Amino acid sequence: MKTKPLIAFILPLFLMLVITSCTTQAWYESVKQGAANNCRKQPPIESERCLENLNKKTYDEYEKERTYKKSP
Repeated sequence: MKTKPLIAFILPLFLMLVITSCTTQAWYESVKQGAANNCRKQPPIESERCLENLNKKTYDEYEKERTYKKSP
């Protein structure tokens, strides 16, 4: 009988974590895309230089690096 309240608590918590993770990844990718769009608005030579200097990390690489830096 006690498993129903436990499931009722854990399931929404799990769903929140999954949704937040997807939202964070979408945010990361949209920021990268916005930066690339800003580079493309510049004159051709500056645009190429700007695009070369953009962050090329995938979200997974970014997340691994971020969690590694957080660890004591």
